[in-house]
Amino acid sequence: MGDIRGVRDFYNATAQAWADDWYGNDLMLPMLKRFAALLGPAPRLLDVGCGAGYESRRLASLGAEVVGIDISEKSIRIAKEMNPGCHFEVMDCRQANDTLGAFDGIVAIALVVHIMDGDLGTLFKNFRKLLKPGGFLFIVFVEGDGFSEERSQKEVAGEKYNREFYLHRPERLIEAAQKHGLSRYDEWFMDEPIGQWRYLVFVQEGDFAYVEQ
Repeated sequence: MGDIRGVRDFYNATAQAWADDWYGNDLMLPMLKRFAALLGPAPRLLDVGCGAGYESRRLASLGAEVVGIDISEKSIRIAKEMNPGCHFEVMDCRQANDTLGAFDGIVAIALVVHIMDGDLGTLFKNFRKLLKPGGFLFIVFVEGDGFSEERSQKEVAGEKYNREFYLHRPERLIEAAQKHGLSRYDEWFMDEPIGQWRYLVFVQEGDFAYVEQ
């Protein structure tokens, strides 16, 4: 993420706006239902980059026990207020560890758009360690190549922010995931595609033996 303060500051400044826009927007609900159906009853789910907790609420409504993490303190405050039945922590996804426990599934919606290519290995390594054997990972990202100046540079209330937005090729994400024991399971599609957004599902290889480098 490079200068993570740019990302954190941007989402602190816009946390309430995201909450206002997305608590009433069920765009992702059909895919969340499809993902939850892979996991069986009452799954334990980690919402990585949960923002203000709107998708956490939808996952909880599907019967999941939800833990959410995000680097934005203001987003987490809103998430806690709106979802008292879920657990939320301020945490950088690259530092996520087994103190969070083990999960049947992980959702990372619009998270890797803030992860540079060089950090993908760390991210997938953490995801694999957090998933139970045979667990599933759902990733939503924007297809393309590298840093997007247009999507990164934003202005809010007269203040300029660099939220560091990265585009990724599906094959690169699949390659990085496979190196850490996460295999491509499926790709899902919206009924009405939205720009270059893509939706990949991975499964944890229970018999994968990771060797520390």
